[in-house]
Amino acid sequence: MSTVKQATRRQLVSRIIWFVVFIGIILFLSFITGPKIGSVIQGLTPPHLPQVPKTSNRVWLDQNWDQAVSKKYHHISQGTRTLPIPLSWLLALEEPASNVFLSPFTSQGKFTDNEYLLRFGFIEGQINDLNPHGLPIGIASTPYQTLPGIKSPTTAVGFNCAACHTAHLTYRDTEYVIEGGPAATDLGQLTQALGAALGQTLVSSKLPVFNGRFERFAKNVLKDDAYNDANVLSLSQELEGLIAQLASTPNAVDIVEGYTRLDALNRIGNQVFALDPQRYENYVAIDAPVTYPHIWTASWFNWVQYDGSIMQPLVRNTGEAMGVNANIDTSSPKGEKRFSSTIPINNLWWIEQALSGDAPLPKREFTGLLSPKWPDSFPAIDQKKAAHGAKLYQQVCQGCHLVPISSEEIWQPKYMAPIKYVVDGVKQQTSDSVLNLKLIPHDQIGTDPAQGNVIANRTVNTAGNSGTDTLTGTKGMGIDTDICAPAPTLPTFSLDTKKSEYKKEQLVNVPISDGSSINFGLALGGIVQQANEAWFEENYIAEQDQAYYTKGRPNCLRVSGGYKARPLNGIWATAPFLHNGSIPSLMDLLSPPNERPKLVQLGNIAFDPLKVGIKQSKNSQKHKGEKYNREGFFILDTAVPGNSNRGHEFSSVWNNSKGWDQQEKGVIGPEFTLEERLALIEYLKTL
Repeated sequence: MSTVKQATRRQLVSRIIWFVVFIGIILFLSFITGPKIGSVIQGLTPPHLPQVPKTSNRVWLDQNWDQAVSKKYHHISQGTRTLPIPLSWLLALEEPASNVFLSPFTSQGKFTDNEYLLRFGFIEGQINDLNPHGLPIGIASTPYQTLPGIKSPTTAVGFNCAACHTAHLTYRDTEYVIEGGPAATDLGQLTQALGAALGQTLVSSKLPVFNGRFERFAKNVLKDDAYNDANVLSLSQELEGLIAQLASTPNAVDIVEGYTRLDALNRIGNQVFALDPQRYENYVAIDAPVTYPHIWTASWFNWVQYDGSIMQPLVRNTGEAMGVNANIDTSSPKGEKRFSSTIPINNLWWIEQALSGDAPLPKREFTGLLSPKWPDSFPAIDQKKAAHGAKLYQQVCQGCHLVPISSEEIWQPKYMAPIKYVVDGVKQQTSDSVLNLKLIPHDQIGTDPAQGNVIANRTVNTAGNSGTDTLTGTKGMGIDTDICAPAPTLPTFSLDTKKSEYKKEQLVNVPISDGSSINFGLALGGIVQQANEAWFEENYIAEQDQAYYTKGRPNCLRVSGGYKARPLNGIWATAPFLHNGSIPSLMDLLSPPNERPKLVQLGNIAFDPLKVGIKQSKNSQKHKGEKYNREGFFILDTAVPGNSNRGHEFSSVWNNSKGWDQQEKGVIGPEFTLEERLALIEYLKTL
């Protein structure tokens, strides 16, 4: 046998041996992380993602922000650590190989390369002083943070407000960026891909020969001066420890969120009451996804969230930061800065001020972030049809969604007025007026109740036990404050169960404290209130000056039993529609319910200017039973509980002889003709 053949044979044998070793490593990892090798393989396999849309131009719509405000909004830190690894790791990490068995033998691009990271729906960011690494919009870094499994303080990476509230869409050859619009991201896919990339890197670290992926990772993390055997070993141990810790935390999902959606309330509850304090009995599976809401004008709503459950802007924003994993201390004894957090409240105040602008009254104008106008580069608005649509809007829509905020009528007290509430029996009201939004009960609007049921039905255990009290002197998580809530009155009995309800007549301060089964919304309101108070104390903010941050509004929470109807300014730019994203376009929303698509494709940001919404593929109704299609787009099945596309219907069953609140559940108006639908859509483009 020739020397060349012998060498070739030895090389082949060597590769076979190391491939067997590689399989052995996977088997070993499956043994230490779970009982089934299938789950390990699944964890090491990344999702199949859609391609980044190719466009030649990018347009930023005029929404009353200059470039400096946009730049800061895109990357200002909220103290979050959404991605559970240091910034240096994220920048060094390679994207996962699509075939897990070939991962040791291939070299991939960086995880943060736009060619990969933008495939999760993010918007390309620009390199600047706030974003030196050119990360996508909405990703911010915070130095000197502690991360589970990481030995020393490090720079953390997390989402800020812009990650979920910046939209983009494509029309023809142009990408349009919309500040404050609903994001198109898929956090579940991102989590899966990051786990696969970390897992493949860990497997590589266990292979003596085929360890190129880990070696490249280590060299990029440690740099030349710190790259030595001791530090490489320490890095591999940290990587293994972090993955083991992540694998031990609950992550159950009952209803897949997919692109453009997130179960925000349950994720916040899981983070604050289960993951952070390691009280895993408080974890609930993701089951109430909603689309990311658009946030222009929202600063001046009397109640926010789809279910109208939160009043104060600072409470809303602090809770949002906690939900994307800002660190909050709920374990230190009282008197030792319990409820200290990584959240920079001054940054949250800046974001809110940029969004809200000055008080609309007495100047009678909204400032801050304004809704986007229909672009001139889109098909021109048919003004004759729009005039017809304006009459239809007045007849059918404005009873719930109010008069247009561009009208003079909006400044009347029935639409804008101060918030009134009671503290210790004393009537009070805010100095600023806000928009009084209509709340439509579930039984009337008929849309999927899953999101509204989270605040109504979820409970959490924040109580301690005698052993805990003896050792630390604390009582559970330490909730002990007053918050504002609607005051119930005694119910009036009736055989009609809809009338046997508590009437919510006034807002009063009520005490909230630890318990083994307390309402999730009230518990969250208490935690957030105490976190904000801790920041005020640490930063020497006098009590009389705290209204500067809270905008003088009480921390009021409620179980609403319905969904709010917001003004429709800029609605053309906010598809998909309904709170759970189950309807792709305005045309579908206004059509008879049996004409609404049963399967909705999400993740494609191509805009349909005729139907006004997300363009759907011709084959979108042929993917029944699929979570993601061949192109990588999410398939929302409206037959799944939580995904229902019913409600808010214009139907032939509308009865003109009955009052609005006496119609069949979910029917809010008579069926539109095609001409009427087109006219109303033309008008909605003008708002």
